Amino acid sequence: MYYSMSQQSRQRIEEKIAELKRQQVLEAVEHIIEFNSTPSELKKEMDKFVIGQKKGKKIIATAIAFHYKRLGTALKEAVIQKGEDIDEVLKTTRTPKANILIVGPTGCGKTYTAEIASMLVGVPFAVEDLTKFSEVGYVGMETGDILVDLLIAADGNSHVAQMGIVYLDEIDKILTETLAFKDVSGKGVQKGLLKLVEGMDNIVKMGKERIHLSTKHVLFIAGGVFEDIESIVKKRMAKQGLLGNWKDHLMAEDLVKFGMERQLMGRFPVKVVYDQLTIQDLKNIMTKSEDSPLKAYVNDLKAWDIDLVLTDDALTEISRRAEQEGTGARGLTSILHRVLFEDMYSLPGNYTGELVMDEMYVRSRLR
Repeated sequence: MYYSMSQQSRQRIEEKIAELKRQQVLEAVEHIIEFNSTPSELKKEMDKFVIGQKKGKKIIATAIAFHYKRLGTALKEAVIQKGEDIDEVLKTTRTPKANILIVGPTGCGKTYTAEIASMLVGVPFAVEDLTKFSEVGYVGMETGDILVDLLIAADGNSHVAQMGIVYLDEIDKILTETLAFKDVSGKGVQKGLLKLVEGMDNIVKMGKERIHLSTKHVLFIAGGVFEDIESIVKKRMAKQGLLGNWKDHLMAEDLVKFGMERQLMGRFPVKVVYDQLTIQDLKNIMTKSEDSPLKAYVNDLKAWDIDLVLTDDALTEISRRAEQEGTGARGLTSILHRVLFEDMYSLPGNYTGELVMDEMYVRSRLR
């Protein structure tokens, strides 16, 4: 039986489909439109996960809260109040971008802070190791691959992807390196990042599909150790007669002196210097952080009816070892595994009850 659909019916169906798609898009970005966390509220939530770095977290929480409040307000006015199409809104809306640069030693929480911030705001998060990137024509990934990773993090939703956070890890490493007996300048990668970070319209090819993806509203957070940047800042401070903590005086020109492109560093107006984690910070990570690696091991053993207890001096010894190894917070998991491995292997099924570890026990496992 053949049924011919009238033009009126076809139009009604198309309108219905368009309305459903619009509703799906609105639901996907609703939490951004309704974002209302103040900087202090955001920092308070960050404190549950990221230990230490009090001043750094205040600066980052303020930048992120204002970024998403601006974006949410602009979207609400255009989409909800004026009924404009969200695709057009994302293309035409302009909000100041407060991209963030975090300078600090390995394991101090740079990447983790960015990840937690994205989780708290509710946006996709992509980490990009810039040591894997190269200029077009050389071995390695290209900066355009960042867009693909962001789209994947957003489950393929281009609208959500355009509001995400991208963490550019080890940005201080894209200076100059030798590859296949050639001097490959990292400045080419820096220039490739420039337009991406500033905000540009892009077309991402996913198979046969071509997806429009703008980075105008993507928040970029870059991190790096920037070894010896302290001496560069202090020399400038001495020349200019400036007093105080060098961490409060970091400027773009110091980063240019280090070897970064001036234009790229200018696209990161918010600059934060993280401190080396202290032994007490490392202890607090194990006992107070919501993502404590110790809590994970406690829960694992609890599943076998083994109650793991570490004394205060045991926690101090583990923290001291992590500080000594210079791996910061990420080193805690490795050290805890070395301490607990033999018991994790032999005790399940053979022992139940309390398992107490003191300083001497920890030392015996770390010989």
